Amino acid sequence: MLSTMLSMLFLMPLGCPPEASPHTAEPVSSEGSVRSLLDQAERVAATLESWTRPALYRTENDLTGDSVLRTGWISWRRAMDNVTVGLLLEWEVVDRARRKKVKDFILQGPFLWEVEHEGKLRIKRRLSTDDSATTLGALGRGPLPLPIGMSADDVLAKFTVTEGVRPNVGVLAKIQDERVRYLQFTPKEGTPSAEEMDHAVVAYMPDGLPRGVRVERLNGDVREGRFDPIREGQSPPSDLNQRMDPETAPREGWTIQKPVN
Repeated sequence: MLSTMLSMLFLMPLGCPPEASPHTAEPVSSEGSVRSLLDQAERVAATLESWTRPALYRTENDLTGDSVLRTGWISWRRAMDNVTVGLLLEWEVVDRARRKKVKDFILQGPFLWEVEHEGKLRIKRRLSTDDSATTLGALGRGPLPLPIGMSADDVLAKFTVTEGVRPNVGVLAKIQDERVRYLQFTPKEGTPSAEEMDHAVVAYMPDGLPRGVRVERLNGDVREGRFDPIREGQSPPSDLNQRMDPETAPREGWTIQKPVN
């Protein structure tokens, strides 16, 4: 099913062109190299004000074997010390069927907004009281976990991090850029992520920004995303700014659910 979905995806407006040259990564054992890449990712996150890329988001249910591929955008915004990360989904592909299905996951501090546009429903949830698990940077948490916003020390305190290889299945398997490096994150015993996640593989560009992530959960489920370069003629949705701030978005006709303080 996945190969069918990916072949269909390459015909879509949000698809990604083939990259420069095929490349099969080999693992490299270098603690210093791992730390250097984590430090670079920390530095770029500390100075990053905005970042938006086309995104593929895929989920796989191990129990049923069902796989769903969605396309859209991932966006990062910083205003002063307030960071907002959004996964803005536009299309859903199941087997051979493609349909418009607009859904957003917006993370603001410890709160995750889930926005269903078709049903005009916004749900605000508090993820955790543990600061290390309240951002998309906390691997194993949120709809698309990424190590953005975590210090290198925080990452190494919670995960065993080693050089990895490009996965040979899923959306990361289509990355053919030899500049990309892969790190494998295995949660340490007793950490929140260890309750849900077996391991994650994160693909990094040389500047420390993520190219993609694949998370394999203890129950066999998979969540993964790939963030492609913006192609000529592509542009984020015109309502990006409004969708990135569901707290202040128009309320008329919407059902809004918020946690009780």
